[in-house]
Amino acid sequence: MGQTEGLTEFSAERPGVSIPPDILTTGKFQLENGIQYSNLFDGSIRSENYLFSSLLVRYGLVQGVELHVETNYAYNIDKDSTGASVEAGLTPIMIGTKIKIIGQRKVIPNVSVVFNLTLPLSGNREFTPENPVPSLYLCMSNKLSEKLNLCYNYGIAWDGFSDIPNHFYGVCLGISLSSKWNVFIEGYGYSAVDMSSSFYMDTGLAYMINDHLQADISVAGSFNTPCNFFLAGAGIAWKIVKKNINRPLPGVSQFQQGHRGF
Repeated sequence: MGQTEGLTEFSAERPGVSIPPDILTTGKFQLENGIQYSNLFDGSIRSENYLFSSLLVRYGLVQGVELHVETNYAYNIDKDSTGASVEAGLTPIMIGTKIKIIGQRKVIPNVSVVFNLTLPLSGNREFTPENPVPSLYLCMSNKLSEKLNLCYNYGIAWDGFSDIPNHFYGVCLGISLSSKWNVFIEGYGYSAVDMSSSFYMDTGLAYMINDHLQADISVAGSFNTPCNFFLAGAGIAWKIVKKNINRPLPGVSQFQQGHRGF
């Protein structure tokens, strides 16, 4: 989903699928972690997927450039008429960068590009692709009003097995209910030359616990897809800040000097 950056300069990539174009401040770290359950049934095989940890680490490298690393701990169960199989472990590490292109100027959107590369050198063997997996996303947003923000993406990604890329598109409307509460509704889909198009919708709620910590919940379902799909998740986004402790000057009390917080 992501919130429009304000005085707190906080913007999370959780919990929606579309990536907001906002970039972290130089030198700042942000951790985004969650749990997730999904259920996919294609008529013969039911796949249940649990992400007990879906961790994204973001870092503001320089002005307008952000680095990120992502990995998950997954537990998958596939069931059919003959029985069930289980796979568990870490997924391959994905590394990437987000680069600011332009900030919003009237109708011209806020624009960034995201480059990701999933490495086949790490993670559980069953989750590891044969080749490195690149992906490229164009991330845009428009602040429509003080309460509404529209985020939209287009991207291409490979799966590590085929030379034919998947195309991704997503549109997310974020609504600020108050200084603490935000909701979103999102539509997104995937298509490729050799596969049927699939479309999904999700919605969720985010709560700002403080200026640097957000909690969220979300649900998603499939529309116009060959498989029945359901997803539910929850998580947090935490921007790590250092507490600036004012040291008293010689001969000056801390009360006289004043006190600064975060």
